[in-house]
Amino acid sequence: MAAKAEYYRRNPVTWLLGDECAPGQVFTQDEHDPSIAAKPFPDKAYIRQMVKWWLETKMNLWAKSRQMMASWLFCALYLHDAQFGTNRLHFIQSKKEEDSDALLQRCYFIYEHQEAWLKALYPAVYTYCHLDFYRVGDKDRKLPLNRMWAIPQGGDVLRQHTASGLFIDEAAFQPDLEKSIRAAQPMLAGGGRIDCVSSAEPGYFQLLCEGKVG
Repeated sequence: MAAKAEYYRRNPVTWLLGDECAPGQVFTQDEHDPSIAAKPFPDKAYIRQMVKWWLETKMNLWAKSRQMMASWLFCALYLHDAQFGTNRLHFIQSKKEEDSDALLQRCYFIYEHQEAWLKALYPAVYTYCHLDFYRVGDKDRKLPLNRMWAIPQGGDVLRQHTASGLFIDEAAFQPDLEKSIRAAQPMLAGGGRIDCVSSAEPGYFQLLCEGKVG
């Protein structure tokens, strides 16, 4: 199983969608279809291209339209890095804390629907606004190996930590987006990543996409 887990670690697309050697491990919840509890992530050409770009670049603006499953995709990608990576601290940010936690719950949904052997190799615990990964056999669980943290908009939390990554969802609708990005600069300078994802709305996100701000 360790070899198969290593295969998933090295191949995020396989973990997401599967290939001839291993099944996909990512399932999502469709609020519009109550007939099935969890659906395999859809294998679309644009999804594969987005993953390719995500792996190649660390500072990204993603202008999306509705129903592209972009939020689910980035929840999955950040979860993959938190689960399989080393010394990871990822922030997931939305306008309000409860919205950020809803995204983190998507991450936990994906985690929970992996095969049991994979979860056993990477034990994790969800509490409000936190998803923590622990060493196998760590019964005390005082020191997480890796952590995902849901936070509200703004730079207050970001200024206190040098994280591995920041996923900002619906960035165009966050009045404090500029503060968040400025607070994340030490993280970026240290090799961390940021992904700003949003549908269209005039404001700072639009100016970033149009290259009108530095």
